[in-house]
Amino acid sequence: MKNDGERENLFIILTGLGGSAEGYGDKYRRIADYVAADYGFCTRIEPTPADVWERKEEYFNEVVSRNIQSFNCAFIMGVSAGANLAMWYSANYPQIRRILALNPVLHLNLHLTLDGVRRFCGEQMTIILGEKDPSTKWAGAIPEKENVNCRIIAGADHVFSGMLNEFIALPKRYLFDSDD
Repeated sequence: MKNDGERENLFIILTGLGGSAEGYGDKYRRIADYVAADYGFCTRIEPTPADVWERKEEYFNEVVSRNIQSFNCAFIMGVSAGANLAMWYSANYPQIRRILALNPVLHLNLHLTLDGVRRFCGEQMTIILGEKDPSTKWAGAIPEKENVNCRIIAGADHVFSGMLNEFIALPKRYLFDSDD
């Protein structure tokens, strides 16, 4: 296995608001472990601070700048608030090729969401919404673009209650092994 300095690709997980690097059931570490093992990506888990809204763009820029320097491309998985940040600001970084946005709060700063989606020129942005998540009703507001997909997961709520294994498998299914 290559060490971090030899890897060309980076995978960043941005947690939900006030989340930890582990997450419920150690979900973020489990995802990071299989992404490193199965795809050879260097992985980083970045907890989204509870006060992120006071400096949202600055925080995202700090995280990306600190992590992306020695990598050719990056994939980002954002959860809830972390998904919003990824959708809003990833277009500013051409190295960010793929985004998996899980249950973003779509109506929060809708203008930033729409602008970020429209400006995203990477390979793929996949927005995943749980069928029971309140943001699902806003899914129709997402601009249609060739490189943007929105998927609704049946039975899932905002935190994928009772669906831990399904949550952990989402990057494999929609970020790494998917062409749509």
